[in-house]
Amino acid sequence: MTDSGGDSLDQDELVILVHGTFAGDKDGNDEGPRWWQRGSDTWRWLENNLPAGVSLPHSGRLFHWSGANTQSARLSASMELLALLVDLERKGRPYHLVGHSHGGSVIWEALLTSHVLRRGGTLAAHLYHPLVRRGVVTGDASGTEVTGSRFLAKRYREVRQELELGRLRSWTTIGTPFLCHLPQGGLLATGWREGEFSLADAVSPRDVKAPRWTMLLMLVYMLLVFFPSMVLSLAFSWFELSWIIRLVWLLLAAAGLKYAFRVATRGELAHALMIRARLARSAFARFHSRWLGLYAATDEAISGLRTLCPPDAPGYSQFFVPAAQREVPRKPAGVWPRVPTLLRLNAPLKDIALAPQASMGYGYYYPGSTPTDGAYGLINKWLMPSVNAALAKRLLRTGQGCDVPYTDLVHVSTWPLPLDGGATGLPDRVNKALETNAMAHAGLLGLEIRQMIARAAMNGNRLTGVVSGRQPQISTKALVHTSYFDDQDVLRMIRHHIATSSQTCRTEAAGADAASDVREWIAAARERVAGEATQGGGRSLPR
Repeated sequence: MTDSGGDSLDQDELVILVHGTFAGDKDGNDEGPRWWQRGSDTWRWLENNLPAGVSLPHSGRLFHWSGANTQSARLSASMELLALLVDLERKGRPYHLVGHSHGGSVIWEALLTSHVLRRGGTLAAHLYHPLVRRGVVTGDASGTEVTGSRFLAKRYREVRQELELGRLRSWTTIGTPFLCHLPQGGLLATGWREGEFSLADAVSPRDVKAPRWTMLLMLVYMLLVFFPSMVLSLAFSWFELSWIIRLVWLLLAAAGLKYAFRVATRGELAHALMIRARLARSAFARFHSRWLGLYAATDEAISGLRTLCPPDAPGYSQFFVPAAQREVPRKPAGVWPRVPTLLRLNAPLKDIALAPQASMGYGYYYPGSTPTDGAYGLINKWLMPSVNAALAKRLLRTGQGCDVPYTDLVHVSTWPLPLDGGATGLPDRVNKALETNAMAHAGLLGLEIRQMIARAAMNGNRLTGVVSGRQPQISTKALVHTSYFDDQDVLRMIRHHIATSSQTCRTEAAGADAASDVREWIAAARERVAGEATQGGGRSLPR
């Protein structure tokens, strides 16, 4: 996927740029106008202003991922990124990470995964394969794709030191909505809405392994139910039962097997999500000193995703209260607004107000017919609300990017943990400049669209052809979320954080790379993060 480590300036600390959702290049180009591509305005600014001893990758592949708005895509990208970091660790190359939007989520998921794997003492299959492609670990000599627990534990020992990520100098996130996913719960799986759900317990290496009861459940069902049912249902003569009864018996056994698989999958997924959530605090305490989070108070992506979170989600600190001490209200504090009936079935028209008069048909279409209206009325009353609710739920999860089954997006935060605490993600002056710039470009965008419509009308062209042939060039600047890199102060803050975190240019970092108020703000932000991380490692957490 990437080969950023193959740079000719192999003595410099490397800066890796990670783009966000919908910001990838579908053709996989390393050069282009996007902020993370070679030749872009942001790339050229960083290339000319990065401190001595720090550089962008001038050769080799840049880091690419699909940019899809799904949690599964972000998790897959984090595994690829972690494989790249392990490769750089193996080569002895220090590095800095800069991620925009969900690119910051990809970075955090990679760091969290490294922490989880170190605690468990094993690799994950989705990390093992990228490591093999990079030549960091040796593949299975047999060429098979089987990656059992012993096999992955053995391969983990080959990269145990690299998973420390000791050469990570800094990581910067810009406009990143950090997502907290927790299990829904169900049969044999505890969910976040349940009173016994708690993240308070410590995590041992044994806890990181998949729960054994899932395999036991499948084995018991296969031996005691499925195989006996199959044998009996296929027997030529079994208590004189007809083939229809035997077929129904077999279908029920197969359906039960599918349900058992679902129960086991839900249990393993809930366990994995709980382990990650429980280890997130210690992971943040481990990496917080190298993090700088920049985000505007009016960032549209962060604000929009927050509105899609459940209104009855408890405070983050409540999850770390032991289950026996939790006070869970009987009724949720808030509920989703009732979904309006957007879809309805319309009965066939009986007549229409036309002159001359026209008939819409005969028979049950004649005026005054009630059976048809009654049938459609019953469908709209009893069936369509459920259809609309299911559609609304699917649209909600699509907007959240939550495509992992049996999982809910519970919190959206500007910090890797939901510990905002009212902290401001940019100096007031920079915040106002970003908002003013976005508003100005939003007005220009409206003017440009109006001019496009006017030109189409005067030339007698269809508007669809004009729009498809010429997209507005300033559309990305009309949003705060997509205009961070147009602000010089934001770029200087990124550069300043890299410089002060680098081991080769710390003395130079005190220069005039950022305004004095910005440098003071960064220093205060680091102190605030350190305080939150220290408190987050204890028992009490702020909301």
